[in-house]
Amino acid sequence: MAKTVARALVCAAVLTVLGFSAFAQDVDEPELSSVAGRPIEFINYVGPYARVDSAEDIRNIGRSLGRAVAAGATRSGSSYSYSVIHAVDPAVELGLDADILTLGQGARVDHIKNLRRIIAGYLEGAYGYNAADADTLAVFVTIYNAVYRGNMAYLGEKYKPVVTRELSDSTAGLSVRWDEWAGRSRIVIPLTARAAKGVIGSVDTTPISDQPSVQALGKEDSQAAIDERQDLVDIKERDVEQEKAAIEEEKERIAAEEQAIEDERQALEDQAAAGQPGDDQEASLAVSEEAKAEEAALAEREEAVAEAKEDVAEREEAVAAKEEEIAQDREDIASAQKEEIATEVAAAEGREAAGVVLFELMDPNVPLARVVLVELSSGDTLRKSDVNTIRSNSVVDVGDAFVAVAGQTTGMGGAVRLVRVSKADYKDVTYGTVDVFADTPVWEFGSSVYAVVAQDGGWAIGRFDPETLEMKAVSAPVSRYTFLTETGGKLVAQKPTGGFLVLDRDKLSTVQEVER
Repeated sequence: MAKTVARALVCAAVLTVLGFSAFAQDVDEPELSSVAGRPIEFINYVGPYARVDSAEDIRNIGRSLGRAVAAGATRSGSSYSYSVIHAVDPAVELGLDADILTLGQGARVDHIKNLRRIIAGYLEGAYGYNAADADTLAVFVTIYNAVYRGNMAYLGEKYKPVVTRELSDSTAGLSVRWDEWAGRSRIVIPLTARAAKGVIGSVDTTPISDQPSVQALGKEDSQAAIDERQDLVDIKERDVEQEKAAIEEEKERIAAEEQAIEDERQALEDQAAAGQPGDDQEASLAVSEEAKAEEAALAEREEAVAEAKEDVAEREEAVAAKEEEIAQDREDIASAQKEEIATEVAAAEGREAAGVVLFELMDPNVPLARVVLVELSSGDTLRKSDVNTIRSNSVVDVGDAFVAVAGQTTGMGGAVRLVRVSKADYKDVTYGTVDVFADTPVWEFGSSVYAVVAQDGGWAIGRFDPETLEMKAVSAPVSRYTFLTETGGKLVAQKPTGGFLVLDRDKLSTVQEVER
């Protein structure tokens, strides 16, 4: 994917000056969000292109702008196509700094995926974010800018004047229509006071993950939105850990400075106690002036230490607030996951209600099958049994389950017996313990099921409990190919020598023999 540095720089420079005439084409996936509860959609251009550029080339537009800012530029790029304003004012305490990505009249980006690639590339180049983190942040930045499109009241309250004077009602944020991007978009990327190359917390993740933005993100794709939110929380957590480590380093520096000040002050006091240089007034005066200067310097250092301690206390408060935010995020995500699962279950139940029970042959030329629930419109298998040796002509429906003949006689211990497969999930299976004829049908009469079973070297009719598959009764010998017919409360089966047996339905005792 990566190109040589030289090619990337040339490519980025040309694209910045001339604008991007075509972009890597993606399958159109409508991306939903909402503003004030109103569902909206990022509308992308989807159609033919005269030229298609790679995703890497698109990303390099942002990387080039980001590298310039990392090198100290406050403005970079071409106002005609793509440019960035690094709007930072350390002298103002209230409000947020920001980077403002501007899409000029010549900007040719026309798909939200490609716009996100440019933003992600910028974050890589300016602040050293890895590609995955940059991609996550870019998603939230675009949603955030769509939610607050043209909302100067919000932006004026949230950001410093150095930011808001670069914005207007008609340009602030991002339209949901691609054909309203060029010349009318100034994408705001909020920054923390710690923003710098290699600082995970350079982009302020709090505003871009506020409630309206998260709600809007959820409209795109509910499961994808949950994944994106989890990724952002991961960034927040790593930011907190990095900041905690930096705070500890600062505390150690402050402690070392306090010790140094104390040592130097003690040295001054020891020097004063050692006595003055006799009657030499001029020398004494010089020593006194030097001591005053050193004391003044120590006082200045103490004042700096006090300010540093104040700054550390504020940073610790900010970390504590961020940890509360992360905890709330985790709670909200868990709730969203529960809702998503409930939605998926409801959808699955709806699909299953429309599904059709089929017996699918594992090999079209072999009479062994499994139970499957299939959505015929799509061909999707919604559910399937693990048992895959069901004799397809032997199945009876006993209400909450299917009873059938299954299995094969094999040299490794395989057997042919009855099985009961629960309809609830097709996973709850009961296996019989009596060998049955492989080609026997399974008959259901009253509250029992019947099959031809192996008995004393021959074959007989067996009566089974359909719940446990326990054999309750067995008949006299019958032909293994017999039919079983109910008449007058009795069952009729064919003898192995011809003629028929009339059997008691429960005991399977012989009531009558009919010779032929």
